[in-house]
Amino acid sequence: MSSNTNVIWLESNQDESIPNELRSHIALFTNEDACYQFLCSLPPTLHGLTLVVTGPIESTNRLIQIKQISAVYILSTLQSKPEIKNSAKIHGVFYDRQSLKNQILSDLNREKSAKPGFIAGITAPFQGFHFLLTHSSTWSRALVPAILFTLIILILATIGIWGMNIITYRLFQKSTSRWTHIGIWLLRIAFYIVIICLSLIIALTTAQPLSAPALESLVRAQERHLKYPNRSEESFWSSVWRSTRIAIISLLISFFIFIILTSIELFFPPAVIITTPLKFITTGFIIAYDIIDYPLSLHLFGVRERTPWFRHYLWATLGFGLALEVIFLIPGAFLLLLPASVCGATRIVVAAERASIDEPLLLNNEPI
Repeated sequence: MSSNTNVIWLESNQDESIPNELRSHIALFTNEDACYQFLCSLPPTLHGLTLVVTGPIESTNRLIQIKQISAVYILSTLQSKPEIKNSAKIHGVFYDRQSLKNQILSDLNREKSAKPGFIAGITAPFQGFHFLLTHSSTWSRALVPAILFTLIILILATIGIWGMNIITYRLFQKSTSRWTHIGIWLLRIAFYIVIICLSLIIALTTAQPLSAPALESLVRAQERHLKYPNRSEESFWSSVWRSTRIAIISLLISFFIFIILTSIELFFPPAVIITTPLKFITTGFIIAYDIIDYPLSLHLFGVRERTPWFRHYLWATLGFGLALEVIFLIPGAFLLLLPASVCGATRIVVAAERASIDEPLLLNNEPI
């Protein structure tokens, strides 16, 4: 293994040639056990190695877990999503060798990316908005949350008002008293307000999860613009269920924290000086958690990997959440700017993943 070797290539098909552009940087293995033993023998302080696996991937999971491996690329012979354990190390699943080679060369020769911080988090939503504004092909998908929100409100409000009119019309027929008619009209107005408010609440809580496939499509579009490998797509219901689950968890955590802070205010009113900014910061963090979940999920981050990620990029997450919290104070901004927020979150996650490699794995002055 030469000093400039940094790609571990496990090739199941010995007839396939290794790309010339990578040959001087590759340690080639044709046996998975030998590859595993070699990696285990490396010093634990060594890191930044790239693993490329082609062909059968039944035993790939134990290779991914080795600490010296930072990035994994998989060439799959199956058109369906391969059975691989979720891991943030997986930088792409490809179905043709040329795409695999192009992506490896692009990633290994990129310049060092700075770790996203507080300022990067604040500017991310605006960068996402600029991306959508300058790419007309994304506009139809960006409008999906607002369209679904409007449709849900119209459908629920129409059904509710129609049903209320039928009930109150029967009351009109049973009574001829003028005061009774006035009371029925007041009842109608009260129920109209209740129906519209309920429709609004239901639309707000369901429009985002139902828009999950469109929002994830925007994540992929932003990744392609950043020259980042796309992940295999989820089914519609899997995407909706994951988004719904995250939304419910976020609401429960928010409710629990706000109950605690409000209780402190009731028993010790002067604490409002501390609890009020804490509520604002907590709300921002939870909003950020909800939005950043879209690119993290597509990057195969499991729950265990997600917690240390947010801890490691706490300032970027906080800046992103506070910026969104201020933006969403504008009436109607949540659903209109949600797609831009998702694109901004994608930029943060991609920057964080690229910054996790300490230095470019190939020297920029080397011929490609």
